[in-house]
Amino acid sequence: MNWITIYITGKYDFREEVKKKLEHAELDFMPGYVENSTGANIHDLYWIDDQTDLRVLKQAIGSKLIWKYRLRFYDTLESFIESQNTKKNDSNFTAEELSLIAEMEDALKHPVAK
Repeated sequence: MNWITIYITGKYDFREEVKKKLEHAELDFMPGYVENSTGANIHDLYWIDDQTDLRVLKQAIGSKLIWKYRLRFYDTLESFIESQNTKKNDSNFTAEELSLIAEMEDALKHPVAK
């Protein structure tokens, strides 16, 4: 049997409820660990049998939990990291405000000598 890694992200702490659901499902899985889960960005990972379809995993977890915690599933490390970087770059700033922030950051990096 070969294993594939599935990364899961969501709002609030969903990890215990998802683990309980998977323990009662008839799936071969192993829980993993992702560092740096904060209150805003909760993540978890599981290894599942490579013959298991992601849809079957989602059915085992159940739509109620998926919607409750707004769970997102990623089957590659690259897509997981990209989603985390996108969340960090999201802001409520306008384009003009972002431009001003960039100018201030540039000024801090390259101060004018007097």
